[in-house]
Amino acid sequence: MATHVTTVFTLTGPQDRLRQIARERAYRTCAPEQMTWEDETTLVMTLESGIGTSFLGHGLGLSDEYPDVSIRGMEYFDCFDDPGFAKWQGGELVYEADLITVFGILFPTDATKGWPGCSASFWHRSPPLATAIAENCPHFDLMPLRRLAGLVPGWVETTDGFATLFLRLPSTSDAQDGVGVIFYPEIGRSTLLTGIDRLGGVARFRRQSYGQISAQCPELRDVLRGRWKASEKKRRKARQERKVLRRKMKKEIRAVGSGLLSFCDTDPWVI
Repeated sequence: MATHVTTVFTLTGPQDRLRQIARERAYRTCAPEQMTWEDETTLVMTLESGIGTSFLGHGLGLSDEYPDVSIRGMEYFDCFDDPGFAKWQGGELVYEADLITVFGILFPTDATKGWPGCSASFWHRSPPLATAIAENCPHFDLMPLRRLAGLVPGWVETTDGFATLFLRLPSTSDAQDGVGVIFYPEIGRSTLLTGIDRLGGVARFRRQSYGQISAQCPELRDVLRGRWKASEKKRRKARQERKVLRRKMKKEIRAVGSGLLSFCDTDPWVI
């Protein structure tokens, strides 16, 4: 089954020039119905299921052909995980950023309305990340989550039923000192994210034990202990299921191996 790819190019320039480009690019880059006007000076071209060439290569071709317009490109696979962003100006590549997802989860925007929430994503930080998000996702900002009070002062919390995220937001909008703890109590795993900024950029993330997390974030210790104890039976059951699955896989591998040996030992003239 083919992977669904969506590519979007946003061209900004004089309206007459963009109308000329739309005519020239109809059925070359995309069908006319896939071209939309964001405003009088912004033309958006959306390509479904790929473009036959690389995202950067196609953007470079557009930029070479139309150096007098500003071009922003975005590409993502299946959903909005790990998107790629690029911008060309005056025929030159200004920036290229791959937003590699470390972790993503929904936050409820209104605790009284179930889960209408927004997605909070955390990425490997890179030099062009801030510019790419500011230009392509201008409303993405973790700081408004500060108004969601968690059980632990200074931390906000949310869960998707499997993982729980405890997030201490950056101290200021320009700081990169936020901390996140991803806790999987039912499988006994946890991950520490450090150096978080308001755009979700992460300096470092590493898997750590429940005890290590509790030692480094003592204000979370009581909450984590309660979640850890409450999920003890589920963890034990999950461990037992994994052991049974491993034994079953080993038996199947041995059976396949024995069958291959028997086949190889057979007299070739008898087959």
